[in-house]
Amino acid sequence: MTTDDPRDVGNSGRRLLLALGGFVILLGGVLGFIVGANGGGDLMSELTVFGLLTVPLTPGAMTLYGMVLITVAIGILYGAVELASRYETNTS
Repeated sequence: MTTDDPRDVGNSGRRLLLALGGFVILLGGVLGFIVGANGGGDLMSELTVFGLLTVPLTPGAMTLYGMVLITVAIGILYGAVELASRYETNTS
């Protein structure tokens, strides 16, 4: 369905970015699962992140860690874009 309404274009762009973000989050989970399934072995049993968080190298834990990390990163980026677009809209 095509329309010439400019408000529709903004909504479709937002939906596209949300779908892309969801795909990237799922991809982070899949990659976390692969790392957890193949990582460490006898050499490492856990991963310490910046000395603050210890994550066991199991497929489930690495899947969750990957998905949470990417969700936070994408959330920060989307928030920054939203903030910048509000300032851009208000100055016009």
